[in-house]
Amino acid sequence: MRMALAMVGVFLTSCGSPAPSSPATPPQTGTAIATRPTAASSAPSAMAQLATAESRYGRILVDGSGRTLYLFDIERDPTPRCYDACAVSWPPLLATTASTTDPLLNQTSIAVSPRNNDSQQLTYNGHPLYYYVGDRNVGDIKCQAVIEFGGGWYVVDSRGNKITTR
Repeated sequence: MRMALAMVGVFLTSCGSPAPSSPATPPQTGTAIATRPTAASSAPSAMAQLATAESRYGRILVDGSGRTLYLFDIERDPTPRCYDACAVSWPPLLATTASTTDPLLNQTSIAVSPRNNDSQQLTYNGHPLYYYVGDRNVGDIKCQAVIEFGGGWYVVDSRGNKITTR
């Protein structure tokens, strides 16, 4: 029983634990347009920008400010399934439209999907995109390849696929 509790403690702190350091400003491609993680009920930005940035996991999807974006692997179609407490820990990238000038990204893979609160969530290659609330700075990746809220959370490569490296 003690071992089980110890393992739960390790699991619960996995996203809050210090991550290996990453550059304060990772090199990224694309035009920077500020977007911020917001609570699920916040008003979306009119336009979001997607880009890629170099990370310890290779090149990953970021917003126009260089903030890391994640996918939730139980979402196998563009329909968001992260709400309530999930959306507090994993704020959706809300926007009514988005673009990219990053040559590694496919503009036709960028879309929006309706959320159940009448907002729109940005998707890439059919995956709704999220921030992790603990990623405070550009280049932070503090919750990669973890299981929370019934599914796995992963950084996204330039093709829109999850990167499973821990």
